[in-house]
Amino acid sequence: MDLLRVEHRHVELADVDFSGRSFDTFGAYGGTFLRCNFSETSFGKFSVGHQGQTRFVDCVFRRTRFPLGNTYLGDARFERCLFDGAQIRELDTECAEFVECVFRGRVWHTVFNGAPGGAAGSPVRARNEWRGNDFTDADLVDVDFRDIDLRAQRWPADGAEYALIDDVDARAAAAVDAIHTAPDGTWPEPALAVQAIEFARTGRPRDPNGFVLLRRQELGNRLPPEVREQLWTLLVSGYKNDKDDRLVAGYNDDQE
Repeated sequence: MDLLRVEHRHVELADVDFSGRSFDTFGAYGGTFLRCNFSETSFGKFSVGHQGQTRFVDCVFRRTRFPLGNTYLGDARFERCLFDGAQIRELDTECAEFVECVFRGRVWHTVFNGAPGGAAGSPVRARNEWRGNDFTDADLVDVDFRDIDLRAQRWPADGAEYALIDDVDARAAAAVDAIHTAPDGTWPEPALAVQAIEFARTGRPRDPNGFVLLRRQELGNRLPPEVREQLWTLLVSGYKNDKDDRLVAGYNDDQE
């Protein structure tokens, strides 16, 4: 069966069912897709958001297969869309906007950006709109959120695995001090533990308000699980904020 090749140029489509179809190329130049269904759709190339913003509003991407290394979102805007088990891996999202979307399932090695890049053809705006997105049922594997207000989103419900923390420098300094002053033998590999803390401090992007999203599994992934647990306690669950003498768990209270 021949694969479909389509280009949509400044079209307005509503209630179109693309589900289960296989496209060699799917392109969209401007225009709007309203309440369209892309469930179990596969693409050889998916390229949207060129020659004007392409909007997807109330669309469904359930088990949609976005091609690895061949997905280009450009100036694309997703509003109230559902990504449920979609293959989201190593996406180019430099200029994409996401507003009140829901993500379920695994998201791999992707960088989401709150500010468009400076490449030719990038939209002329200071910020990409990023708010109200729901990741409570998502599995985030090596995912960065750059220049995005983290407290304006909802994060995975497993507060034991994920933490949204502030005071990152103070937490890191206190953790390093605890390692250096601990009795001999407390930390089997103290140098690696300090390295993991430094990565949490400098390797994870901070949002405009200084918050960082941490995942326990990715904190010192070369360390034994019990050491990783100790690090998590130092940085998150056991961190004491000297400003008000209280324990700060680190997860977003507004999410409750």
